Amino acid sequence: MRVVRTALIMLAVLAAATATRADQLVTDLSEHQIAIRSNFTGTQILLFGAVEARTPGSRALNRDIVVVVQGPTRPMTVRRKEPIAGIWINHDSVTYPTVPGYYAIASTRPLEVTANPDTLKALRIGIENINPGMPTARAIDGTLQILPPDEENAFWKALIRNQRRNGLYTSLPGGVTFLGQTLFRATIDIPANVPVGLYTAKVYLLQEGEIVDTISSPLYIDKRGAERFLFRMAHSDPLLYGLIAVLIAALAGWLASAVMNRQ
Repeated sequence: MRVVRTALIMLAVLAAATATRADQLVTDLSEHQIAIRSNFTGTQILLFGAVEARTPGSRALNRDIVVVVQGPTRPMTVRRKEPIAGIWINHDSVTYPTVPGYYAIASTRPLEVTANPDTLKALRIGIENINPGMPTARAIDGTLQILPPDEENAFWKALIRNQRRNGLYTSLPGGVTFLGQTLFRATIDIPANVPVGLYTAKVYLLQEGEIVDTISSPLYIDKRGAERFLFRMAHSDPLLYGLIAVLIAALAGWLASAVMNRQ
């Protein structure tokens, strides 16, 4: 009798755990490392995955997938040009300390119908919800100043416009597609001017507007070959890099002059 009671209790606990277990994500990237060489013109990464349903065979009609690929963060300065004496010059500037150099978001549906704005803002989902850190505003003479919120927001919108124009900030509603009931995929474009560093590909599973599960995968973009050597030299020893550049330019000029004189 005690054995039967124990078995019934275990079955009840297992049933309760199965009933309360939420849907889960399983994802991966087509590649976790991208090498940039002199002939690099951009590439694409494929993010694919599946939803492990709480109830086997349940349809994915009320599920949404949001994919965010971003990184690395760095300070960025936005300058406003104003005409002075008929010449357009840089005037006020605002520096944001933690701005993603690249931000791409893809989703099964437009974000505004995927979740409510408060949820998206709390999770920093969406280009408009990026947290760039506490901005620092400076006047034309370099002195610190305090800008009204509306004016500071204009600088932030200008930074987003610049990043969009350069292909570094993209938003793809409908960029995530389900293949059947559980499998899904998304293709993210990586432009040629993408900054090097560590990236994160984060996938959100939403159900009826609520976050059910999240999963992250690392992505590393780095230069290779001679490009990597020159890039690191330019940042670690700029004086030596400048001297080498001048010597190479002088040598090229001398060779060109020698060839022309022989002709």
